[in-house]
This record gives sequence, C-alpha cells and structure tokens, in this order.
Amino acid sequence: MKINDKIIFGDVFNGLNHIKNNSISVVVTSPPYWKQRDYGFNGQIGQEDTEEEYISKLISLFNKLKNKLKDEGIFFLNIGDKYSDKYGKSSLLTIPYKLAYYMTKFGWILEDIIIWYKPNHMPSSVKDRFTNTYEPIFVFSKNKNNIYKKVNNILKISLQSTSYKHTAVFPENLVKELLKKVELNEGDIILDPFAGTGTVGKVVQDLRNDIIFNKNIYFTLIEKSKDFVKIIKDRLKVSDKNIIKIEEKNQIEMEEFTKIEYVNILSSFKGDIIIFNTNKMGEVIIVENNEEFKKILKGMTLDDFKKYHRLDAIYFIGVKNWNIESFYVVSNLIKYGYLIRNIIIVTYNNKWYPVFMIVNDTKKVQYRFYLDRVRINSLTEVSIKEKEFIGIKVKNFFNKKEEGVIENIVEKYEDNFPKIVKVKWKDYFSNEVIIHTKNDENLIEGLKFLCPYCNNLLEEFDPLEKNFCNHCHKELWTSIDNVPIIKEPDEIVNLFKDVDKIEPNLMNNSSFKQKSSENNTLSKFKDLERINWGASPGARKLVNGEYFSKMRLYRVNQCIVATYLKLLIKSKNLTISKFTKLFPENYKYKIGHWFRCDFGGSIPIPDDIKLIKAKLNIKKASLLDALEKEILKFQTVKNSVKGKNPGDFLEIKNDEEIKKYFKKLFLSSNDYLSLIK
Repeated sequence: MKINDKIIFGDVFNGLNHIKNNSISVVVTSPPYWKQRDYGFNGQIGQEDTEEEYISKLISLFNKLKNKLKDEGIFFLNIGDKYSDKYGKSSLLTIPYKLAYYMTKFGWILEDIIIWYKPNHMPSSVKDRFTNTYEPIFVFSKNKNNIYKKVNNILKISLQSTSYKHTAVFPENLVKELLKKVELNEGDIILDPFAGTGTVGKVVQDLRNDIIFNKNIYFTLIEKSKDFVKIIKDRLKVSDKNIIKIEEKNQIEMEEFTKIEYVNILSSFKGDIIIFNTNKMGEVIIVENNEEFKKILKGMTLDDFKKYHRLDAIYFIGVKNWNIESFYVVSNLIKYGYLIRNIIIVTYNNKWYPVFMIVNDTKKVQYRFYLDRVRINSLTEVSIKEKEFIGIKVKNFFNKKEEGVIENIVEKYEDNFPKIVKVKWKDYFSNEVIIHTKNDENLIEGLKFLCPYCNNLLEEFDPLEKNFCNHCHKELWTSIDNVPIIKEPDEIVNLFKDVDKIEPNLMNNSSFKQKSSENNTLSKFKDLERINWGASPGARKLVNGEYFSKMRLYRVNQCIVATYLKLLIKSKNLTISKFTKLFPENYKYKIGHWFRCDFGGSIPIPDDIKLIKAKLNIKKASLLDALEKEILKFQTVKNSVKGKNPGDFLEIKNDEEIKKYFKKLFLSSNDYLSLIK
C-alpha cells in the first residue's frame, strides 16, 4: 500500500472537501440506485422521496466533484434504471439518462455512453418485456481536450461473485477496461466517491503492480459505511495511516441542492410532425437522427395516430445517431398516456443505437408482445441427426412435479427426429406428438379463424372494438352462435388422428401391465423396433440436461379465450360467479383470471379445459379442443421450457432484419407466418 493511497471514512459531500481541487485524473463510480437498497443511515443517497430529488442531489454532488477533477480528467458514471412502482404495467423511468441530460445543462460534456452488457445477467421470468441485460456507463469530461480515447463503446463483462456482503459490487474487469480507455500518467489519482468494497482501489493496485503497465498511479476512496471500510482495509491491506476519518457533519439541507424540474420538450416542439400509420397493431420505425426522432414522437401524441392504432398496439422506435436529448425526450411520452417498457440496444460495427419499446398505459387489455416468437432455442438442424432420443426426460410444463421418459419412438420424421413417441410416466404410459423444430412456428401459430357465415379467413380479433367479417361484413363475437370457426393445420389434424388410433399402455398403481404396442397400432407402425430406453445412449442425455417439455400446442391470444368463455357461459345462462361454483374450492381465485384481457389474465391449462368441458357437458367445441392439445418440444436446461428471453441487447446488423425481428412481436398470426416464410 502506497502512502499516496487514501481512504476517506465519512460522508461523500464532506469527503470531497478533503480532496484538492484539480487533483483527480479519473473518477470511476456507481452511486446507490434510487429506491434500490437501504444502507441504514440518515441522509443517504438513493432513499429520496422522488426521482427528481434523487437526481438533484446527485447533480449537486457531481458539480462539487467537478472542481476536484483535472481539466483533462474523465468521469465514468455507472447508474442503473428502475421501473415505476405501480399496479399493472410499469414504465422504465429512464433515471440514468435524465441525470446525464441535466448534468450537461450544468456544464458537463457527455463524451460517450458505454454499454456494459452482462453475459451472465440475472435471469428473469418476465414475459411482457425483454429481460434487462445491460447498464449504461456515462463518460463525462470538463473539456473537449481530455484523456478519453474514443474506441469501442460496448463492453461484454460478466458479473463477478464475491464473498463480500455487497451485491452491487463492480466487476474488477469492468474497472480495468474503463481505465484502459484513458491515457494515464505517472502519479495520476483515481477516485471512487462511493467506494463500497473497494473494487476501484483493488484494480488500481493491480495495475500499479503490473510490470507491463509500469506506472505509479494511486487511488482515493470515499466510504461512509464502517462495515465497508473494514472490508476495504482487509481487501487492500490498508494500514490505519491511509485512512482519513473525517468529522461527522449533517447533510446539507435539500433546499441547498441544485433543484431540477422536468421539462416537456414535445409540448414546445415546433418542427414538422411525422405520423406513421402503417399497421394498427404496432409500428417499427428506425430514424437517422434526433430531429427525425422528435418528429415521430410528436406524431405519437396526436389523435390521428392514437385513433388509427389499437389500444393493444406496441411501438419500437429507434434512433441511430442519438444524443442525450433522445433519451430524455422519449420520457415525455409518459405525459401522453404511454409507457416505456424497454430501451433495447442494437449493436452494429462495434457501435450501438437505442430502440425504445413503447406501449399504451392502459389496464383494459394486454398489449401485443408475443415473446415466444423470438425466444432463443439451442437445437440446430445439424445436431438433430447426431442425437439418440430414447431415454430423454420429459417434463410437464403445467405440472412441474410430473416427469416421464421417452420409452419408444413410434414414428420419425425424414431426418430421424421423433414424431410420435411413447412416454413412460410414473403411473402410466402415454403416446405423444412431437412437432419438428423446423416447422414448429407454422404449427404453433397455425390456427385459422373463419367466418361462421361465409367461411372466409378473418382479420385478427380486436378485444376493444366491434368485430366484423371483412368479406360478408356481418358482426361476430356477440354470441356463441357467431363465434368464428376454428381450422387447425392439416398436419396436426392427421398427426393426432394417428395418435388416437394407438392404444396407450396403462399401468395400475405400481405394477406394470404393459401391452405390446405392435399388437394395437396401425400397420405402418408394426415393423418399428422397440428400443430399451435404459440401454440407449439417449439415457445419457439426462446428464447433459437435454429434455422434452410437454406443453400446449397452439399460441392463442389470451383475450380471444376470455371472450369465448364469456359467451360460452352466457349461452349456458351462467354468470362468472355461478360458473365458479361448479368447480372445486381451489379454483375459486384461478377462474376469475380466465375472463380477463389484461396482464392479470391467464388461459386455462389443458387439464382445466377438460374440466370446463365436463362441467358444461360439452363434447366438442373447436376452440376448446384446440386449447386442449399438447405436444412435446425439445429443450435444454440452458433455456426455459419455451426458450430463453433474448434480452434487451441485440446483435443484429441489418436494418431489415431488425425491423423484421420487432414486427414478429406484434403481427397477427397470418402476417407473422408470411413474414417468416
């Protein structure tokens, strides 16, 4: 430990008073995020009542910090975002970008925004937006002539696990990469005013001891928590003479802070306005610069735009040559009835640009975000031919406790991928259909809705407006009698006919009463060899984590199902309350969700569909029959059952592919299938 290294033990505002002006070459820090964590002392940053107060306090602090920075110095600021705390859909608050925007108003120069993508980011079960996988790092300077080297502004650095009680720790590799982006000289001082467990100090020590780097650089750390100071002391082998304990002072009162007030840039925008009305279900618009971006956003505030698009529409608006105002102005849309659900980073040629995912702020209906269409799957066509599938585990998506094993392949596709299999469960056997990965989207999205009057293909159901046939113009969805006819793909119909002709082998309790499948199957299956699953190489796939999931076959709009069920029980002279009383007590709270069109709604699982049909004495109902169908789909443990949420960091270089990617998320089934052909 060098004597020039310092740890200032005390409050950050007072701690800056113990640093000489124009003495710091680089600042690397990550202040507490707003409303994220309570560190247990009064006046702490991050526990303010409002985001404006939080931003104001940080601006006051950073204005003071600016005096400590050398004229050519650089300030790396990492700060995370937060979603608004409200029932239903919440908006990304864009706090980091608002802070950066106002810092530029107080004299800071924003040199760059580095995207820190975390390959091992925290997993999330979220289904109505992309998983958050990155954080921005803002690069500020006092002058244009500075030590920052503008190179690649995308860093892919994994989160670092530590033994310290501090989950917000910087990865050491991140700090190293940031310090590589500046021209460091002998004697330079690196400051972290929110030191935490001392990662910045540790990296400075490592660089100083690196024979290749070969420069004496030093750190100054400020930390309020005595627990963290103890960790720093142990981690960095600091002696007491390096620690400066400063006198406790009260935080300066809020009225002494620089106060900011949000401004509505869109309300005062006087330029030309662009209204994009190309698809009532959503829009994908990528513009070149901030002025075009503001024209698009202003158009979104007008009635012509809102009246054209459905309430469940979703919008992806990107800007290639952005500036910090681009991020600030999009937050103005919240005042016009919109929510920002994601800021998606699109990368190309070591550069990036943001695409904002925007939806209407409404609880009436679930917006059109078909995440399953873009989930990441791992199985490739090449790997199929190399696989043995006998003995692979089968997991029931709707019953996590139920697992089975593929015991026999009854029929295969041309490339050796199994088509119909026998599955051995704990207490029974079942014959199951597997849809091929090459054609799964065409089948999953394959339901066609036909007019009950003229039998023509219908446009997509609108949950909030009256629905008419676009051919005979008769109104639909007003009673069970004018509900559309459901047509399933011929391939699926034929597959399930084949399965129905195969008698499943049943087991009674714990003793197997297995029948020979050859004696009870169609002639085309009789000559297939029965393979012992336990001896098969496929059994070893369990070790590798590969499995099949048993899941619902068709992807159906939740609101279609809710509307159908309402009409169905009405035709039986039942209210939702009376309908609920037909079911066991444990269904009391579940059933209400079947009739909702918002994100609180859910589609009955296949076993529930069977129960609905039994309770209402329905033998055949085309939509219910379709919802009851289940298939097996190949998975690996690296992905969720339906595949991995791709996250908000995309590496797609072609503009057309970007637009195609986002359109997949909201198009009708017919348009989606046309798009992916």
